Amino acid sequence: MPLVYRVCYPDSAKTDVRSRPGCLYNKFSSHHGKTRAMTTTVFQLESRDFTEMEQALHAWDHRYRQISPGEFRGGLLHTQVGTLGIFRNRWECAIHYRGGAPKGAIGIAVTLAQTGTPRWLGQRVDYDDAIIQRCGTEAEYVSGPLWDSIVFAIPEAELGQSITDITHDDPELILGVLDVARLAPQLAAQLRQAAKAYLEVATRSLSGQDATSPLPGMATSMVKMMARALVFSQQRIQTRSCSRQRQLIRNAEDYVAQGVTQPLRIGQLCRDIGVSERTLRDAFNKRTGMNPLAYFQTQRLNRVHGALREADAATVLIKQVAYDQGFTHLGRFCRGYKRLFGETPTDTLRRG
Repeated sequence: MPLVYRVCYPDSAKTDVRSRPGCLYNKFSSHHGKTRAMTTTVFQLESRDFTEMEQALHAWDHRYRQISPGEFRGGLLHTQVGTLGIFRNRWECAIHYRGGAPKGAIGIAVTLAQTGTPRWLGQRVDYDDAIIQRCGTEAEYVSGPLWDSIVFAIPEAELGQSITDITHDDPELILGVLDVARLAPQLAAQLRQAAKAYLEVATRSLSGQDATSPLPGMATSMVKMMARALVFSQQRIQTRSCSRQRQLIRNAEDYVAQGVTQPLRIGQLCRDIGVSERTLRDAFNKRTGMNPLAYFQTQRLNRVHGALREADAATVLIKQVAYDQGFTHLGRFCRGYKRLFGETPTDTLRRG
């Protein structure tokens, strides 16, 4: 079973802790000089279920799919300071992410540790790169077998003001052109150091030893530090070939979705969408790190996993769920499922 902790402390004797479960209540002075109430929540999750990790971040409109074999392990240490979210996110299996940032926020992730060759919108992401997502736009991330990161969900107006305070110009000149930003190594190191200090304080707050928390002030400082890092970053240009390959993958996905119960035939797919097999394989290998057949088989297995996780074990037939996703050979399906998820379909059904 996963471990979930929540913390709740007041900053004054006037605050009734019992009336605010799961919350840490604080006050701080905004940049306008006015004092406002600031509610802070902290929770921690350790899980062996990537769907549980996905659902824990309920403010994000996103979907996770496991794409590397083996049992998933992950961790989340999440803080919410008013409308500002900052959290540590760890995946110990490769995950294919698609989705959007919380409403009114800009999502920014900075890597703490990674293996493999992660890709954001088809572009390789190196250690000192920040990946950036605007609200209302769907993005895609393919992680390596390990991705440990600090993620910010910063209100767009707050980040924009912090950038303007540095540049004295329209923040869209910075934010409007960035998908992947190459941070200056020194600024990236400072940001990681500040993030780790922040996370240590958040972790200590779970023990309930402090009556007050410095998290709101530390969070505000990190937003300003992030703004500075973005202002002095280098833009990573997305090539036209990268955009074409991403569109080609979407076209292939749309085609396969129309015949989800049918066996996968890559040759037929290529003929029907008007592309050579070589071109299709090159696009998938460069943008996802997988060949088309393996990619679609993995997607189908993930859909079975999701269906079994939500199903009633007393009434569902695993064989029928597999058939509904185009698997016609039950033995191959079961072997592929266990290889990917580290458990049998029956295990998933019982656990759900």
